Amino acid sequence: STGADGGDEREFLTEYFGAMPALAGATFLKGYQWPFDAQRITGGQSSLVDMAVHQETVVRSRRVWMDFLRNPAGAGGWDDFDIEALPPEARGYLHRTGATQATPIERLAHMNAPAIEIYAENGIDLRREPLEIAVCAQHMNGGFAVNAWWESTVKHTFVIGEMAGTHGVKRPGGSALNAGQVGAARAAEYIANVYDAGAPDADAAAASAGDELARTVAALRSMLSSGAAAAVAPEEALAEIARRMTRCGAYLRSRGRVGSALAQAKDLYQRLRREGMKLASARDLPAAVRAIQQCLTSIAMLKAISGLFDRGAGSRGSHCILDPDGVQMHPGLVDPDTGRPYRFRCENEALREVILQVTYDAGADDLFSLSEARPRPIPDRDIAFEPAWSQFRQKKIYGV
Repeated sequence: STGADGGDEREFLTEYFGAMPALAGATFLKGYQWPFDAQRITGGQSSLVDMAVHQETVVRSRRVWMDFLRNPAGAGGWDDFDIEALPPEARGYLHRTGATQATPIERLAHMNAPAIEIYAENGIDLRREPLEIAVCAQHMNGGFAVNAWWESTVKHTFVIGEMAGTHGVKRPGGSALNAGQVGAARAAEYIANVYDAGAPDADAAAASAGDELARTVAALRSMLSSGAAAAVAPEEALAEIARRMTRCGAYLRSRGRVGSALAQAKDLYQRLRREGMKLASARDLPAAVRAIQQCLTSIAMLKAISGLFDRGAGSRGSHCILDPDGVQMHPGLVDPDTGRPYRFRCENEALREVILQVTYDAGADDLFSLSEARPRPIPDRDIAFEPAWSQFRQKKIYGV
């Protein structure tokens, strides 16, 4: 890590691991297991790396870099990095893939050269410079409610891939790819067989689109004319939403923060709708629309998080519930709000049998209502070929 100006370079992971094999093994698993996982912090596991990065960037206001030109560096008295001294999982993987070259960049080029090219296309040359990183709020494991044909609760609207809430609590690797492929195929099959999705009548489609376009243009013009005296610009609103969600709705969560964040998000949404936004020209309209949508989305997510707290949720998947009476992450990871080491509540596994559904409700106190659903069981049926073929031909499989 470095200071804000790029100086004061130091190796910070040595604070959290006792020897090179443990540090290098956890660093390997961080890339191998990828997302932040509340169950992989204690005992020197891979998400301890995430929390160490969080400590540097959020608590200490430093910058963190991945340097592919050098092997991991240890503390004084540690052994040098050695692939043969790595824990079995890391050592075995590198040997199986033939990635035993001398430096990280050489190993990456051997295993996944396109990754180097992607960064180069975005102006970052991993062969010459380090890559700046931070912990992201990824794999939050929510999404639109869909049925077995990937149709959402909005009729004729199908949602596939990571936009659909089909991942499960732990989101096993590859599930989003599978859901995208399978969901797309099933959605297309249903549309073709049930909705007769041929080309629409051109005149009817044009009339329908014209009416909708006229309403949209009128709404945008109203937004442009009403925001002249507003105090908040779209960029300011988006920045406020981002700060609030990063602090309260990302990978570290606490009940007190979420409650106040929900009230603040609702207040901002009401102000934006009531007062509009400060717009210099029509070019600012896309950002204004995005700010209103982002604000409403943040209310929905904070409402869901609050609902999970009400149901006794603990840490699960990609987020930690902070709890002063919970499990200590690491003595070196200090919560700036308390001055004491971070502690988290373990997962309430009973809630794996509950799907918390969030529905827009303009009359609700927080604009959204919550309900519970049970996960659909894996089908348990054994149908002979002839009846199954008959159901398919008669389109009974689509439930219509």
